[in-house]
Amino acid sequence: MARASSTTKTVLLVLGGVLAIAVVLGFLRFKRFVDEDPRLCATCHRSSPEFALWLGGTHKSVACQSCHHSSPRQGVAMLGAFVAGKKPRGQHAEVEVGACASCHFSHDPRWPQVGGSRGHRIHYEEKKISCVRCHAASMHGFEPVASKCQECHGEHVVSVAKMHSLHCFACHEFLTTEPGLRPTRHDCLRCHTRQGIHAPMKDHGAPMEMSCAACHKPHAKDGKTLAACDECHKPAQMAKGGLHARAAHRQCLDCHPPHVWTPPKGACARCHAGAAEHAHGKACRECHSFAGAPLPPLPVSAW
Repeated sequence: MARASSTTKTVLLVLGGVLAIAVVLGFLRFKRFVDEDPRLCATCHRSSPEFALWLGGTHKSVACQSCHHSSPRQGVAMLGAFVAGKKPRGQHAEVEVGACASCHFSHDPRWPQVGGSRGHRIHYEEKKISCVRCHAASMHGFEPVASKCQECHGEHVVSVAKMHSLHCFACHEFLTTEPGLRPTRHDCLRCHTRQGIHAPMKDHGAPMEMSCAACHKPHAKDGKTLAACDECHKPAQMAKGGLHARAAHRQCLDCHPPHVWTPPKGACARCHAGAAEHAHGKACRECHSFAGAPLPPLPVSAW
């Protein structure tokens, strides 16, 4: 009889141990469901536009709970609501500060890394602007829309007709490591070359080594998107420069092709029909001097 009682105790202990393990495993599995499984969120949010955007977006492999964190109290409330088949009351699972950085500043090659990029360095690191300020406008689409830029930079309206449809990032590249966000010559040429626009470029020495924005001003409020030459080459100074003083020579682009600026061979003949015979093979400037036209004293690089 005592032996049977001992066997019964052993069986009960084994069953109790199995039951305890099952309870622990069940609890852990259910906790994982609450903490990591998007199906919990789908019970209430399946029909919401945010859920649809998440399913079709770049973060569909990321569980909702990776970004939306709940307090223990909120977790218990959601769990109770789930079991009861109801919706939880009040706010829950808000996005915490640093949720984005845990992936995108982590040096993990599985995620695009934005630490040190020119746009995020200015907005996130220096200005302390939260990620969701720009990235949450499209509700889980996460692609910043142009209207978000305009909320802070509303005065920067694009005045160039063919650039109206461009997103701000077409010129203000966020993800390179160059300083500042103003477009460099490289930024402009990258876009224009891709469109088949090959603007000839030539450096004229230090005074002409300037950014495209020195002449092209797409955000000019008065619609004057192309700077006039006399903004740098003052008329009073140019009048001292030999033949530049002549009224017929005051339309700069008649002789100086944009981007190259050096008058091409035969430029004079466009207006002076007999120049070739008159010159007897010599260049016009060997006798007719434009020398003495002063250049701007400093490189022009203003935006």
